[in-house]
Amino acid sequence: MAQSLDLAELGTLPPDPLSKISGPGFDDVARVDLASTTPPLAALTTPYLTIDSTAVSENVAALQRWCDDRGYLLAPHGKTTMAPQLWSRQLQAGAWGITVATQAQLRVALTFGVRRILLANPLASAAGGERARAALRRDPHREILSWVDSEAAVEALASRTGPELPVLLDIGRPGGRTGVRDVQEAHAVAARVRATPGVRLAGSAAYEGAIGGDPSRSDLAAFTTHVLQVHREVVLPLVGAQAYLTIGGSDHLAEVADGLAELSAADGAVLIRSGVSVAHDDWHYRHAQDAAPPSAPRFRPALRLVATVLAVHDGGVALLDVGRRDAGHDNGLPVPVELWRDGRVRDVVADPAEVAAMNDQHAFVPAGTFATQPAVGDLVVLGVSHPCTTFDKWRDIVEITGRLTPDSVAVGLVRTYF
Repeated sequence: MAQSLDLAELGTLPPDPLSKISGPGFDDVARVDLASTTPPLAALTTPYLTIDSTAVSENVAALQRWCDDRGYLLAPHGKTTMAPQLWSRQLQAGAWGITVATQAQLRVALTFGVRRILLANPLASAAGGERARAALRRDPHREILSWVDSEAAVEALASRTGPELPVLLDIGRPGGRTGVRDVQEAHAVAARVRATPGVRLAGSAAYEGAIGGDPSRSDLAAFTTHVLQVHREVVLPLVGAQAYLTIGGSDHLAEVADGLAELSAADGAVLIRSGVSVAHDDWHYRHAQDAAPPSAPRFRPALRLVATVLAVHDGGVALLDVGRRDAGHDNGLPVPVELWRDGRVRDVVADPAEVAAMNDQHAFVPAGTFATQPAVGDLVVLGVSHPCTTFDKWRDIVEITGRLTPDSVAVGLVRTYF
């Protein structure tokens, strides 16, 4: 049965006079009223970030359908958005639960009533383990899975008072990020779980993205084969067919699925963690999707930044009032897609490319990006690259329905909890 989160708190939040989202129709208007008042975006102070609810719904449905077709469970990574409103839509579409990366994110998920939570990291401390147990005591129907990749991480969770904490054996590789490095270490950690009160082994975990760089299909296949070997040799004999095997982030989903093709029901339940798909992007993930096999799910960008041209110098270089404080810059820069003037779309970029550079509060659009020369006061619409590090720049994101246009109106605000 689909789960709905308790989002009542969001509707009662008072207006935030210091929000980055400000302008006529937004100032002093409670967010619960935006859906009925639908204020126009035209008078908003720039920069502002928008999210297209239609694209979000289509992306959520596409990933859920892809998982359902393969018999996978889905726990989309909540760290991408840290937006319970978006988590709720993923859960309502059929997601098994929500993945988080830190104990602070775990607290947010618990606060909003997520019933199944995958912590894709070790709890690593007695205090962390006790907080998880306290949540399970309050609601015994909850499920909180965390990872272990060392005997020390297991021992930190020891308890004789219960309830038991289910843990997944994190399978890595030499030179990787987390995870046991070989089968011998895997056996040692699994044995420590069996010998430790208050902890039980529930399955295996792995992250193919920790390979690093731009892995080839053979690299991904080799890693997936290694993960399956450890899962079958070490975990399945102790857990049985009810075991979880979680793998599959936002890159290389089709390649991971190819590596899992031989799995049967006896290998347990596959749990996919892709989170970026909810918003997609216009650069890093767009190019990854273009190069992905036909069997990969397809998504479309939901985020758009709007900025004002502050100055034009050096033969047509436009300076915008948007920068590193507003958009991700760790895996590609924002991408100019439209130029607006006098409330109308004046120009559209057929083959968008990144801005030339970004400072803390400024971006530089190269001369010739638009067929029309930008002028001071024009608005530039930008797509983003790597939405994970764009969401965290915004406490509130303006929600619209359909593609952003100069006539778009707000139907709500999406609140993030970073």
